[in-house]
Amino acid sequence: MGMSGTKVGIIGGNGRMGSWFAGLLEAQGVEVLRTGRSAKVSPREVARHCNVIVVSVPITATIEVIREVGPLVPEDGLLMDLTSIKKLPLDAMLRYSRSQVVGLHPLFGPAPEGKDLSVVVCPGRGHDGLEWITSIFRKGGIRVISLGPEAHDRLMGIIQGATHFATLALALSIERSGYGMKELLDCSTPTFRLYLDRIRTMLEQSSGLFGSLLMDNSFTEKSLKIYRRSCEQLEQITRDGDREEFEKLFESLT
Repeated sequence: MGMSGTKVGIIGGNGRMGSWFAGLLEAQGVEVLRTGRSAKVSPREVARHCNVIVVSVPITATIEVIREVGPLVPEDGLLMDLTSIKKLPLDAMLRYSRSQVVGLHPLFGPAPEGKDLSVVVCPGRGHDGLEWITSIFRKGGIRVISLGPEAHDRLMGIIQGATHFATLALALSIERSGYGMKELLDCSTPTFRLYLDRIRTMLEQSSGLFGSLLMDNSFTEKSLKIYRRSCEQLEQITRDGDREEFEKLFESLT
């Protein structure tokens, strides 16, 4: 599948990540047709007129959209998704389509800054489509990381699941501490301000996004069990005032 004659339909193409991806493709001369909630053209119509379909909708709606449009993608076409979880969407794309299949996870937000960007590419079915999209990213200066869907989701259990869980737990701790924000800011260290910025950035986004990252990745639960055991171990050492054990633990991490 070369660049010539390729027409890409992005379902959710008016959203922030879909818009970013459309811009990447259009900058390389690829024709893009976008659809979304307020668009006049439906996902099924887009699928009938394009040989490459990209699903860029919330995780909770991804499988339903794949089930709807997957059968309409031609056998020599390409079906992809842009979600942060890979096994469930990839399994659905393989099940509901006859086309080539690739799972994608850009490892950055929908309005990326800087040039050090990476994307996970999960091969599903077919060679030409995989080569085509890999070439698109590399031409755009984006590093490509090839992973299987399970390996990706296991990693995201820590990288996203445990991290977002810890950030929410800190936000709850601050909210329940009894201190006002002015008091906290007046005495904040630069490090604590960075944590507050991280919390603020998280809470400005959709709760559904983070709920899906925590609940829809089957490997997050294991990561949270490890996190909880680690917290319990550190809490016990702190409660006991065991400085020797604390030093051993600290040094084991350096």
